[in-house]
Amino acid sequence: QASWILGSEIEVKILEANPILEAFGNARTVRNDNSSRFGKYIELFFSQRGSLIGAAIETYLLEKVRLIHCEEGERNYHIFYEIMDGASEHELKEYLLDGYDKEDF
Repeated sequence: QASWILGSEIEVKILEANPILEAFGNARTVRNDNSSRFGKYIELFFSQRGSLIGAAIETYLLEKVRLIHCEEGERNYHIFYEIMDGASEHELKEYLLDGYDKEDF
């Protein structure tokens, strides 16, 4: 049962990583408010008994130009807006983002 619990914890961690990856790779486009602009390759590792024991996730940013330019009606990657909404004054200053608003991105 201990290996089942460990495998279950790994599954939860893999699933919990997805929203974080999406914040870095999804953006608003003219057609979709949450469009994936990246690819993901997930390699799962199993024990000889078939229990999940780990994973490796590779991401591929498909639209690097979005970092410096967005078309009319589109927005940058979600992570920029989440940082601007959630960062403290100290963090904004530390990341050289003080004086900017989320609409600047």
